[in-house]
Amino acid sequence: MCEFGRFTVCSIIGTVFIVIGLSWAQVEERKRWTTLDWLQHLNYSHELHNVTSSDGYQLQLQRLPRIGARPVLLVHGLLGSSLGWLCLGPSKSLAFQLHQRNYDVWLANLRGASPYGRHHIELTDVMADFWRYSFHEHGAYDLPAIIDHIVEVTQREAAEQQNETQPYQVLLIGHSQAFNAFLVLCALHPRFNQHIQLMQGLAPLARLHRQVHFDAAQVRSIMKFVKQREKAKKLELFQPGELRKLCSKKRELCEYYTKILAGSAQSNKKLLDIFGYEHLLQGGSARELRHLQQIWKSGDFISYDFGPIDNMQIYHSIEAISYNLSQISVPIILYFGETDAIATPEGVHGIYARMLSSVRSVRRIASSKFNHFDFLVSSDVKTLVNDKLIELMEKFFEGKLPYIIE
Repeated sequence: MCEFGRFTVCSIIGTVFIVIGLSWAQVEERKRWTTLDWLQHLNYSHELHNVTSSDGYQLQLQRLPRIGARPVLLVHGLLGSSLGWLCLGPSKSLAFQLHQRNYDVWLANLRGASPYGRHHIELTDVMADFWRYSFHEHGAYDLPAIIDHIVEVTQREAAEQQNETQPYQVLLIGHSQAFNAFLVLCALHPRFNQHIQLMQGLAPLARLHRQVHFDAAQVRSIMKFVKQREKAKKLELFQPGELRKLCSKKRELCEYYTKILAGSAQSNKKLLDIFGYEHLLQGGSARELRHLQQIWKSGDFISYDFGPIDNMQIYHSIEAISYNLSQISVPIILYFGETDAIATPEGVHGIYARMLSSVRSVRRIASSKFNHFDFLVSSDVKTLVNDKLIELMEKFFEGKLPYIIE
């Protein structure tokens, strides 16, 4: 009996380790998946939509369709792509959760996002001109093309179903720099105030001066890196997989800059989790960082400063122009993490103070440590962010959204 008992216990322990091993292997495999890998491996119903911006960028949207339901557009931030909204799988990621709640989910890929925003009618992504953009172009060209396409498709579907209650409006959810693009969109193209029903900004950015938790020396260090890339004719900040390789080789350096620039995570032992995903952080143009640096330096939310001569030709002004945020009437809900070093609590409250007529609520994520990337890869993102976001969105529909500034 004793031998049998020991054999049984050993078998059970062995089986447990095999299962755990398979689980770890599956996790590592999934970290190498693209957006389409996720959808195809899960056999998840989806559509692919191709959109061309007015300046020639060809962008792919992924859709988790619910015909006739409220359309929700999820927009990634700097270095991101649609992958950020589903890389934790169906039980945690926002795209899946919204679709399970019967929303018509659309995933944006802005220019530069790999591999779905890397095409142009004339340029290729190895040409310098391809990478001459910042969040200005995301808001001025990409979002108009994407939202117009969604409205057109949902209007056509509503007509085919003879559904006269279709709202022809889009719910917008954006992470980080996506909020900048939203501000540019509505400031330059006021008609989109009528097409967006609600904007929810996760870790939103706007003015950065004295509102970030890193100093001038650290900004100079970042810009030195940008200059080195530009000098080497590398206008793409990071090629796909480059950050993963870099952080696996120089872990301590990567941890240092991640904590400085993104803030303390829920678990600092997992601070580099986001870099474990092959395709999650990549792309991005050098001009995007230059534009953010100009905003940080100027203390205002301004367009890209090309210098006096080019500014006069482009803006008919010696200086870069300030975006007119008074044009924006879309209702807005903002969310911030307590230890976010980029979208800091004071920075998010600064957006609220400047946009009092539009911001309906400002919410702190209920965790003592929650940084810029936790919005995408925190193991608790469902309960801390997604559930709250959906709850407040549905209260907004009912006219019961509480005006709370945390």
